[in-house]
Amino acid sequence: MKYWKVIVFVAIAGIVGWGLLSLYQSRNAAEQQATTLKVQYKQLQAQNQNLSSEVQYFQDPANLIKQLKAQTNYKNPGEGLIIVVPGASSTTSTATGAQQ
Repeated sequence: MKYWKVIVFVAIAGIVGWGLLSLYQSRNAAEQQATTLKVQYKQLQAQNQNLSSEVQYFQDPANLIKQLKAQTNYKNPGEGLIIVVPGASSTTSTATGAQQ
């Protein structure tokens, strides 16, 4: 009869231990997920801040027109359009002849 009590106690301890191990693993997984979500939240907050400032910038019609002109080479009637093309090199070379 004493052996049955030991066997039942060991079985119950095993079941409780298995449950605690499963609970511990679930907690670790939830903590990792929470950490990942916090990082994503901070990234989304930064992105939201950038988008909010862009929306605020483009609410001014002058800024919107300036962006339109920059991206599409748009010009108003009567305006001239100047496209500046950078040169191949900004250094100048001079030929020096040997003077004798």
